[in-house]
Amino acid sequence: MHLGAHPSRRVLGSGETPLVTASAWNNGISSMVAVDPDWPGGQITLPNNGSISVAFYQPRPFTASRDVTVLVPKMTLSPAAALFVCTVLRKEGQRYNYARKWTTGRMRESAIRLPAAEGGTPDAAAMEALLMALPLGWAL
Repeated sequence: MHLGAHPSRRVLGSGETPLVTASAWNNGISSMVAVDPDWPGGQITLPNNGSISVAFYQPRPFTASRDVTVLVPKMTLSPAAALFVCTVLRKEGQRYNYARKWTTGRMRESAIRLPAAEGGTPDAAAMEALLMALPLGWAL
């Protein structure tokens, strides 16, 4: 995944676009705002301030605050595979806290372990199968 850029601060009115912030609740969405989305959806958001390491999959177009790093998958991930990655990121993020933040620089240095296919590339099908095998995996 590569790290996306943050939009600049602006005055936001009430609208239809989810605003993802450093909140640990409601998939990180703090409000619906009247701006065009900065991201098309299908990304993972990870606060680097506030609720450190609370990774969320964003299925629809959204905008994000400066306190959120947007991770753009380098390969196509199903929602189930993306949720698997979010779980792994949450476990990795437990090494960080408010005093020792998981900044963009530290994120770039972090290595996460994922199921791999031959050749060492992440195996999205295996990630999806693992998540779907959970008791409520079908609810996606």
